[in-house]
Amino acid sequence: MCVQSDIYTNKRNKKQKKRSKKKMKKETLKQLEIETKACKHYAERAREKAKEGNISAAIDLLDIAQTAKTCADRAHEELWKVTNGKLNDKEFKTFAEAETLNAAIQKAYQAIKAARK
Repeated sequence: MCVQSDIYTNKRNKKQKKRSKKKMKKETLKQLEIETKACKHYAERAREKAKEGNISAAIDLLDIAQTAKTCADRAHEELWKVTNGKLNDKEFKTFAEAETLNAAIQKAYQAIKAARK
């Protein structure tokens, strides 16, 4: 589950609907940063556990990383919508970093696959 999954639900309460675009952008950017960091962290830990031969723990950590990636993907799309594609430098850096998460997941997956042999 995403850290702030309520940002992405269609059933936002009145208070959320009244949020300013600037605040929404700030919250979405923060969410993207959190989920990107979590995905990278858990993918790296999964690789470490796989190298240690602890495949079960590695799979559990990879599952967490994949969940964080899903949440990051949602925040990625939401940030694009909120900014209309006009990102400042910080937003662009975070946005671009989130696009590399699939590589982190694949490295962890490959480490687990290699450890199983």
